Amino acid sequence: MDGGKPVRSRKNFLVFGAPQIGSEEIAGVVDSLRRRWVGTGPKVSEFEQAFARYKGSSHAVAVNSCTAALHLSILSLGIGPGDEVITTGMTFCATVNAILHAGATPVLADCDPRTLNLDPNQVARKITKRTKAILPVHFAGLPCDMNALMKLAKAH
Repeated sequence: MDGGKPVRSRKNFLVFGAPQIGSEEIAGVVDSLRRRWVGTGPKVSEFEQAFARYKGSSHAVAVNSCTAALHLSILSLGIGPGDEVITTGMTFCATVNAILHAGATPVLADCDPRTLNLDPNQVARKITKRTKAILPVHFAGLPCDMNALMKLAKAH
């Protein structure tokens, strides 16, 4: 911190997800900057429309972070005070913060020790009459057992 020998070097750094950026993406960014669009603007609208078409939806909203996406998702489901949302403790704080910001109560379910993802059996034990959603987090590139979680969600 104060200029001593570094403990780790960038050359030994494991890249978790290297971005795939080509000349088309670079040209798009340069075009936006030249037109002085740094936030929302025509490129964002184009992206939203293209994404909506891709998903077969009539609408899509681009946001600046997963935190904002989680918050909007929870609000769009009508989740609020008095409701519970089951999630995992093996996550970034934004997951629980989005639930709290909507006025709902986060309920943490234990993880499967093999995958560190939500254990559907533990989720089942946490379901109450106040449960409005299950918010899974796919940890470290390992997907949750979505078939089991969806079966629980549909049953309740």
